[in-house]
Amino acid sequence: MPSFREQIESYIKRVKDLADHVKGNEQATKQSLIGPFFTMLGYDLTDPRECIPEYKADFGKDRSTKPIDWAFLNNGSFTFFVEAKEVGRKLAGFDEQLADYFAKDPNVKLGILTNGAHWRFFTDVVHPNVMDREPFARWDIFADEPAPFDVITLLQKSSFNAELIRAYAERQRAQNLLVGELSRLLEPAPDFTKLAVANIETRNLTQAVVESWKPVVASALNEWARQRMLSAALSAPHTESSSEPEPEGSKIETTPEELACFATVSTLLGTDRPIGYEDTVSYFKIHVANKRTKVVARLLLGRRQPAVSVPLPLEIATSLAGGRPVSAASGWSVVAIDSPTEVHELGELFRTAYAAVI
Repeated sequence: MPSFREQIESYIKRVKDLADHVKGNEQATKQSLIGPFFTMLGYDLTDPRECIPEYKADFGKDRSTKPIDWAFLNNGSFTFFVEAKEVGRKLAGFDEQLADYFAKDPNVKLGILTNGAHWRFFTDVVHPNVMDREPFARWDIFADEPAPFDVITLLQKSSFNAELIRAYAERQRAQNLLVGELSRLLEPAPDFTKLAVANIETRNLTQAVVESWKPVVASALNEWARQRMLSAALSAPHTESSSEPEPEGSKIETTPEELACFATVSTLLGTDRPIGYEDTVSYFKIHVANKRTKVVARLLLGRRQPAVSVPLPLEIATSLAGGRPVSAASGWSVVAIDSPTEVHELGELFRTAYAAVI
């Protein structure tokens, strides 16, 4: 069985292959491009207990509202709505109808607007039960940008959690706001640039010379901030000294890949399964928050063959590894991965490991 990542890559190829054949036809777009996406996520579009096509809510006798293309349910309650347009059609302006349905049901925390090639994912971070004007995630398949694996993973029927999606969106919004603010703060002002290069530049610091230095100073600031971030991560409370002895003269370096994987695992586990981490020379350890001895996983990313090690029996780990090779080592099961990005696909493995050690 192909891994979830391989299924997404296959879906992307399908959209690129078929998009030209369904242009201008909304029903063909839904059948050939949009429906298969939700089928991939585990939903049965033919079961009215899971998905109601052309769902129309009652907004009162004085107001006529068009039906929404799909309303998805779980245990009889609506979970999210999808508004679809034909491929090639611009999505601007079509979020209003989606917002109406979103506000109709307080249980719904996700609205999706798509034409099969462009996807927009909305929630209610700014005001509860009011769909945000801006999506918390976008996916433009023909832009050849990386697929939003975090978001797609959260949408799977087997692990769908509306509050977790909203929590993810809150973090994304906070991050975007912070990036914007940092960009403004770190944009080198002329006086700052002059001060920074005064001992380096031998020419007179004319306006033209200062302007030529600005992008270099900005890049240097970004690199300085990155190094400071890694340094801070090493000295943070959750990076306590390892209980395992380290080789004399060895140096622990927490890499961006390890921090990114930790963030991914945290997202997959959700807010009700808090975690911390501790780096060592041999591996990057993820443990239950404030309980260093309750180890959920060890990430071995610096090897020629990256791997994830979990404290689970071999047969259980194998059943949750998505077809990846699994071996046993000193009471641990070691799941081989091709790259750190595959951590996105091992949510059930991490959740099972967490339950086993808690």
